Amino acid sequence: MRRSPLIFLATALLLGIVVAGTFYYLHRNSPRFALHEMVTALIERNYNKFYSHLDMPSILSSLMEDSGRDLIPPDLLPKGDFLGEFGVKMSSKFAQQLVPQLYGAFEKEAHSVINKYLDTLTTQDLLALEGAVALAHINQSGDEAQVTLHFPRTEARLHLTMGRIPQDSTWRVISVSYKDIKELVKKKLF
Repeated sequence: MRRSPLIFLATALLLGIVVAGTFYYLHRNSPRFALHEMVTALIERNYNKFYSHLDMPSILSSLMEDSGRDLIPPDLLPKGDFLGEFGVKMSSKFAQQLVPQLYGAFEKEAHSVINKYLDTLTTQDLLALEGAVALAHINQSGDEAQVTLHFPRTEARLHLTMGRIPQDSTWRVISVSYKDIKELVKKKLF
């Protein structure tokens, strides 16, 4: 008779451990966990860990593509002119390939400039970022996730695309919204 409560207690404890382990495993392999790790790295000023969650060549390539569309209005693109359209497409592809290669050549210098900016972030800025990550809207579809960070104080939004590396299930930022970056720069500079 005494054995029955012990078996029930052991079974409940084992089930609780399995459920907790499953949730922990799923959380560690989620985009939100990667975002939290990025913020923790910024708080600790561990920039190498921060950069390990960024795919800078992909981010720069997508920013280059989006900025090209913004800089060249659609009415200036030649319509019906095969060579003109071909030239625009080729220059766009060339720029998309060139920027990541330039970044690779000047990676240390680029990190140095970015680190100087990151060093200016105050504790209040980092806490706001941590709150934005905690409240982020994440729409995950397979190995890609669309993330929207909302900063209530400034009413700013930042849209990110994250991708999972199949080899180790690590999530990395692969693109940032050009429109959001443009608005951020305008607010900071003007």
